Amino acid sequence: MHVAITVLHPIELQITYLNFFFCGAIAICAMILPGISGSFILLLLGMYPAVLAAATGFEIVYLACFAIGAAIGLLSFSHVLSALLRKCHDATVLFLTGLMLGTLGKIWPWKEVISWRENSKGEQVPLLEQNLSPFQFEQVTGESSQIVVAIVCAFVGIGLVWGLEYVGRKAKTQAA
Repeated sequence: MHVAITVLHPIELQITYLNFFFCGAIAICAMILPGISGSFILLLLGMYPAVLAAATGFEIVYLACFAIGAAIGLLSFSHVLSALLRKCHDATVLFLTGLMLGTLGKIWPWKEVISWRENSKGEQVPLLEQNLSPFQFEQVTGESSQIVVAIVCAFVGIGLVWGLEYVGRKAKTQAA
């Protein structure tokens, strides 16, 4: 499912107070979930430029609608997620793990740019990219894949998570 989200094409919502409210609620829910960016969801909804314009133009009513939607979305979704973790812990963790794994295609560092587009500042930015293996990356681009650095960073991240889990379990047993 998450892989499908990363390749969706944006829609265009009308700029209304109600849409700002719902976009705030949806974007904040995305920020709670691992691997999904609230900004990316706003881009998919076609509301990112409108929210950015409201923020830079300090349009209080639009920002208030967005903030109220975000507050209601945060309160509701955090309760839903908490209930899911209590009642269906394993399935919920499996789903959240799937979201993180589904993100890998989007954040994969070794890519070949297939086509370019011009952004609003007139700069050329990648439009379509193809994931490559680290070894293909070196052959195609002629640049170092820095595979050793990537592996070291992965192990450091795993070590940090295990360390935090250990500290958390130890603190929990001492408190009991």
